[in-house]
Amino acid sequence: MFKEIPRIDIDEIVDKAFRNAKKKALSSKKNINEIVKEKESIRVTVAGETLAESLFKVVDRYPSFDRLPPFTRELIDIIADIDKLRHNLGALSFAINTINSVKIEYIKNIRRASSPQDASFLRKQCYGRYISILKQVEKNIKFLNNAREKLKNLPSINPDLYTIVIAGFPNVGKSSLLKALTNSEPEINSYPFTTKGINVSSFEYNKRKIQIVDTPGLLDRELSYRNPIELQAISALKYLAKLIVFVFDPTESCGYSMEDQMNLYNEISDRFIGIPFIKVLNKADLKEWGFKENIKGIEISAQEGANIDALKNNIQEILFNYFEEEVDYFEKDRN
Repeated sequence: MFKEIPRIDIDEIVDKAFRNAKKKALSSKKNINEIVKEKESIRVTVAGETLAESLFKVVDRYPSFDRLPPFTRELIDIIADIDKLRHNLGALSFAINTINSVKIEYIKNIRRASSPQDASFLRKQCYGRYISILKQVEKNIKFLNNAREKLKNLPSINPDLYTIVIAGFPNVGKSSLLKALTNSEPEINSYPFTTKGINVSSFEYNKRKIQIVDTPGLLDRELSYRNPIELQAISALKYLAKLIVFVFDPTESCGYSMEDQMNLYNEISDRFIGIPFIKVLNKADLKEWGFKENIKGIEISAQEGANIDALKNNIQEILFNYFEEEVDYFEKDRN
């Protein structure tokens, strides 16, 4: 989406605009010596249109923020601040309109010029006005260029898919579980609000693609330790998650006690009210290390693949109920 937005360099687009204008004027079939005023009008027109088009490509290729899926909109807001994007895009739109107004004004003035020398002077004056307009929005262009760099690598998480989010403290085996559930290596994406990659993979259920996301750096420690951007990113996950698989490590070899893990589970479940949770007790292959069984959940070994089928069956039951409700809803809507 954002990779298609061009980067703006004022010197580059000015050079392109004036060069195109000169070529267009020289290509006139009429005798240049006799139509200096016509030549200068052409140069003013082509230069103005080239500059306006360069700015318009940026404004036009930004999506309508209000029409984006809530998760994507939240991400863009975290990364680049939608209000600031709107403000700076508005400044470019104003610049486009101003360039077009100046273009029309100078075409009229050149046509009324009393001599070829006056026409050339007016064309140069118009060029100066164009550059002045661009200088006025230089800060806005710089902001949008920076925003583009941040947004162009927006991770390939599809907010329209049914999404399972894996949560739990670091080192409890979330990445191993992701691989075990999907039988594939996850795609690792970068987010600007976490130093760790977001792992994304998928599997098919009844010809539907089910997306699984592991979010290291987000749902892996107490919310009280979060900064505002991380909290907003966690809130964005509310729009994405249809099911949360919370992974416990009852051996506590991850470095966190079961009490701490349960506290994190309670915090996250309180934040994601209305979303179903599955409790997974991982590292069942390491029971000789000590395996605290004071929490009910599905015992598995993601590393060894033990009891993964039981977890998949549980997930499929939830998927079945979800999609059956979806079908019932649409059938009632038709009636």
